[in-house]
Amino acid sequence: MRILFVGGTGNISAACTRRALSEGFEVFNLNRGNRPDRTAPGVVTLTADIRNPETVKTALAGLRFDGVVQFLAYRPEHVRADLELFEGIAGQYVLISTCSAYRKPSLSPVITEDTPLENPFWEYSRLKIACEAVLREEGTARSFPFTIVRPSHTYDDGWIPGVFGSSDYTIPWRMRGGKAVVVPGDGQSLWTLTHASDFAVGLVGLLGNPAALSEAFHITSDERLTWDAIHAILAEALGVRAETVHIPSDYIARIRPERGAGLLGDKAVSVLFDNSKIRSFVPEFRPEVTFAEGVRRSLEWYDARPDLKVPNPVVDAEIDEILGYWRKALALLPKVDGKP
Repeated sequence: MRILFVGGTGNISAACTRRALSEGFEVFNLNRGNRPDRTAPGVVTLTADIRNPETVKTALAGLRFDGVVQFLAYRPEHVRADLELFEGIAGQYVLISTCSAYRKPSLSPVITEDTPLENPFWEYSRLKIACEAVLREEGTARSFPFTIVRPSHTYDDGWIPGVFGSSDYTIPWRMRGGKAVVVPGDGQSLWTLTHASDFAVGLVGLLGNPAALSEAFHITSDERLTWDAIHAILAEALGVRAETVHIPSDYIARIRPERGAGLLGDKAVSVLFDNSKIRSFVPEFRPEVTFAEGVRRSLEWYDARPDLKVPNPVVDAEIDEILGYWRKALALLPKVDGKP
């Protein structure tokens, strides 16, 4: 099969590219060519900016694909542009959406693909919902062959999953330096972290499957951890004792509205994903990488690149700001037995 990944070098798409290659697919990546170090051997790179349709048309001239996987559609107009670009040259178009699109708060902690899509807190999620709606309405009207895939919090080597972003070394840096880190709520909400290599098995298994057309799937790990456990596992992997501070998500949202939106509309909400549907379509999907193993790999990735073991100054300052407000608030409370 000939597959095109729009992206192909990112947190999730790089693992999917490697999986497709291992399955013997002919793999193309369409991107701006800014990350040659992340390009897998054997991939054909088509250099174009997906936001510039004319450059994409030139790069795709004369090509047809059994599957096109779109990792970079974030707004409904992006999907509409794809309908024009890929109609007639894609046997299957896969939109990468998000599990944060599911209703928050959920009426049931068990999430299936039939759970309604509704997120009043986070614009990112609402835009992804709108992307799905365009594909279902306009794509169906045009007999455009599509599949929708919803990842949850997915990470690869070099990513440290957290509530304040995952693509940098800020939280390990703070833990190692004895600086406090913020955990939303009481730390007991359940969260699902999925290693990209496991996600890739499910995604690639759907490619070329005609039964997957017009269907939606989420693809996540079956491991469920509290945020306290996630931070404890990271601290243990670092060999440190971390200071964690529990702060309500709505309090964080008052200080940093966009950060709060991602908490109230996603990370602070306990959800349990039912992966029965993806397993019924892709029997080989059996998530194997625990968070303890995955975060160990990520830390080893950073150890091999010591120049990257630095904090993101914006995120670091944001955490300090939230902690500062919280400590001031606690100082105003009456003391009980000499303690605030």
